Amino acid sequence: MKLFKKLAAAVLAAALALTMVGCGGGNSYAMQDELLKLTIDRWTSNGETVTHTKKADDLAAALLAAADKAAALEENEGTKAKELLKDPAVIKAAGIDPEKTPCRVNLIDNVQFKSSGVLGEYLKMQWMMEVTSNSQFESIGAFYSSINDKVEIGVATHKIGDENYTLILITYTPTTTPANPL
Repeated sequence: MKLFKKLAAAVLAAALALTMVGCGGGNSYAMQDELLKLTIDRWTSNGETVTHTKKADDLAAALLAAADKAAALEENEGTKAKELLKDPAVIKAAGIDPEKTPCRVNLIDNVQFKSSGVLGEYLKMQWMMEVTSNSQFESIGAFYSSINDKVEIGVATHKIGDENYTLILITYTPTTTPANPL
């Protein structure tokens, strides 16, 4: 009985939180913001210090725009959006240098939920937890951040072809270790 009460309380709290941020239906900005916050929470709980920055937002937007342009090319007809994000030409067109600015990216379908009420909010919460898991991220470059690195996160929403996507991008600027003066 205690477990049921805890679960019911968690579902209700999540439903209220999602309702308060307006995460339902057609509000894609609220959904984008909630996905961003969930990802920050996940990385923070893993011991990283993650900062939401305009620079990372701009990189995410540039990568989505470059993938959209590539999707319009005849030679990319039928290529999935996630594959386009890994294309070296798309990465270069977005202004990303994988050696200087390695990234992890997560392309999320911009789902529009129709259900409402507590069960609907619970289903949205479950979906958001699944799509923000670390296993959903793909690397661009060698992403090995250390304690000294400033980890930044950004998010953007854009169409690739005919579909809307939200892209979460995590990056850092690798720090150089000073040479030992001995």
